[in-house]
Amino acid sequence: MLRPLLTVLGSTALLVAVSPTARADSFLQLHNDGVTLTCDNSTAAGVTACGASGFTTLLGSNTISFTGTIGGYSASLITLTGNSPGSPVLAFATDTKTAVTRNAGSVDGTLLVSFAQNNFALPAGNPLVLSASQSDNFTLATAGSSSSFTGWANAANTLTPGVGTADPTPLCVNPAGAPPANACSTVGAPVLFSRGPGNFAVSGVEAINLNIGGIGTFAGTVDVSPAPEPGSLVLLATGLIGVVGGGRRMRRRTAA
Repeated sequence: MLRPLLTVLGSTALLVAVSPTARADSFLQLHNDGVTLTCDNSTAAGVTACGASGFTTLLGSNTISFTGTIGGYSASLITLTGNSPGSPVLAFATDTKTAVTRNAGSVDGTLLVSFAQNNFALPAGNPLVLSASQSDNFTLATAGSSSSFTGWANAANTLTPGVGTADPTPLCVNPAGAPPANACSTVGAPVLFSRGPGNFAVSGVEAINLNIGGIGTFAGTVDVSPAPEPGSLVLLATGLIGVVGGGRRMRRRTAA
């Protein structure tokens, strides 16, 4: 009875020892017409400042949300979310911008949305695969309205958008057709990301350009996943050869 109990306790201690930190810090910044709104929830003072700027979040949370006006733009809801500290198969952060509108009187046509999230411990391994994607719906916008998005993975684990290994996605341009022809999705080419010995961060920057009166919904996602192991393909091929060879030998014995 004592030995199984000690085994269970030892296994539990090992799991606790290797479990990644549960804390995730997040950063979201919005900029247009000379107005910059920033939320960094890595400190209590930062969370208070977030609330004063119209953001909603908690200390060390995976989620930041915003509703309101940024210069000449307004948004029904902007939400950053992620799964830090990650999972064995995926680390991700996504920002979704719902009912983004360029208002009358707007001077600068570009709304810049930048985000970052850190303390990703998983997936394990080195290198990892970084991929970025964007999905846009130009609800009410003229032809030529567009969105560009680039994702990054940062081995330094800092809340600084645009730092580290980059994966740009092709530009999304509104064809101005009838729904759903006014939608656009693009995916960047996956790239290898070399992490450091500790946790890593991911970030993304999206530049949205709408005509005055234009409305759209936009999303940008940064994914980090394990890199395929070349040796696994060799092992699989070797195993299949062994199975085929064993089957042939079995058939020969049966025939004899």
